[in-house]
Amino acid sequence: MNAAYSSLGSLLEELRNLFPPALIGDSGWERLEALTTRLPIYTTDARFGFEFDLCDANPTADFCAVVPVGSALASFYKGLSAEIAPGRAGPGFGAFLTQQGDDPNSLLARTGSAIILEYDLAHAAPGRHGPPGVFIVSRSLSERAPPHVHNTIHDDPAGLVAALESAAGWGPGFVDMLQMERVWAAMAGAGTVAHAGIMPGREQRAIRLIIQSVRNTNVAGVLERLGWEGEPSLADSALAGLAGLVRPSAGLSIDVTSQGVSPRLGLELFRPIERHQTDPAGWKLLCDRLVDKGWSLPAKAGGLAEWPGMDVLFGRDGAYQVRQTVNHIKLVIVGGVVSVKGYVAMDVLKTA
Repeated sequence: MNAAYSSLGSLLEELRNLFPPALIGDSGWERLEALTTRLPIYTTDARFGFEFDLCDANPTADFCAVVPVGSALASFYKGLSAEIAPGRAGPGFGAFLTQQGDDPNSLLARTGSAIILEYDLAHAAPGRHGPPGVFIVSRSLSERAPPHVHNTIHDDPAGLVAALESAAGWGPGFVDMLQMERVWAAMAGAGTVAHAGIMPGREQRAIRLIIQSVRNTNVAGVLERLGWEGEPSLADSALAGLAGLVRPSAGLSIDVTSQGVSPRLGLELFRPIERHQTDPAGWKLLCDRLVDKGWSLPAKAGGLAEWPGMDVLFGRDGAYQVRQTVNHIKLVIVGGVVSVKGYVAMDVLKTA
């Protein structure tokens, strides 16, 4: 991306008309701007995106960015001093990137995994959010580099936990490995951990695991084996209510604490399309169903349905293609109540 843009925020300001007002209004934009004006323009070298609470009437959003190991963005984070790092990265993130990038035997080197930073902006005062969550994400076999890398983060739970503890600046031994081993045993044969994260800015100390490729028909049984405190039949019922509109397998988002699996459950659901496809008609049908089920505010669901599409920005130094896609939705079940979050991505490519 050309230096005509001084920051990610300076580019997003020119793209503001692409954000449905129901999803990000003035208050949400103020929060987003406070962060993105402090992030470099080459944040756009990889995907970045937003998270919307479809049950919250406030038009605010959380932000996430992909940080490829060895990238210019990774160098930016490694170069943050202790004085300016708060709000952009946690206390251990720069050192974590350096260690993972320099060691050929590190978890990221062995698995070819990506890193995603997730910033909780929606409920914080502008510029006053905590350090972002750090997620390590297994790439598909076709995406892994170098070609000889075949392991995934699922294959090394101890190495995964150690990496996340380092990224959060918590130090070794913070996470209860006995609980992690119990979770691995409970999901054996039903799914694999594809994403795992740690959120140092939140009060609860936990490892969040995303167990992907769990067949919808197997979800209740896996939840019982995991010892989830909720009612598995509610998860079954919620999935049945979206049959035909989402893939027949889900991602189970669970938080593992020293006491076991927390009462919160997330069901990550995807449309049966490729990641690059915008699929506005399909997402519109799904958003309408969420409203019919009483799981989303109509305005927020309408805003999410407006998100997918392609556009061209004639910017300060040429033309840019902007692709907006909905990645997935997440049904969140806590105390028998279902709510929904929407996760979207934006890809910006200079074309002329």
